[in-house]
Amino acid sequence: MPDLGQLLDTARTITHSTDHTYAVVLRRTYEADIQDVWSAWTTPSRLSRWLGQVTGTREVGGTVHLTMSPPDQDVATVQITTCNAPTALQAHWTWPGEPDSTVDLHLEPAGSTTILTLTHSQVTEQTAVQYGYGWEDFLNRLTNLLADEDPAAVSWSEAQQHLKPLWEDLFTRA
Repeated sequence: MPDLGQLLDTARTITHSTDHTYAVVLRRTYEADIQDVWSAWTTPSRLSRWLGQVTGTREVGGTVHLTMSPPDQDVATVQITTCNAPTALQAHWTWPGEPDSTVDLHLEPAGSTTILTLTHSQVTEQTAVQYGYGWEDFLNRLTNLLADEDPAAVSWSEAQQHLKPLWEDLFTRA
């Protein structure tokens, strides 16, 4: 399992939009090539190990249902709007009880590493912090997967304890 310093090695921001929504942005460098990182996001058997189970049509215009990994296990409905392998994926995100939002994933090769930027935009004041530390927790699990370690070894409660205050502070400055 990555140590706490590695868990927290993420560039993170929250920005406030003119339409009274927010964007949560996470940027992290992975010690893996771009094809490996892309595969972790797009291959159902790999995705299920760190993010959740996907069912449905995995192509532009298609809709998938993402059953999140524990502890959350709710289902997001995700309509794929852009897919430019292996660098960009965009989806319309529908979560139960929330206004719809957008998730953008951008991957950039940097030698033998990959820079990942995840932007979850059009989130509400009530959900910005939760999406921030929630996505960061999942990116920590992805770190383990790409290092051939067990993604389930990342403790949700430990991540929440350390990450939630960081995201709350970012929100107050947004």
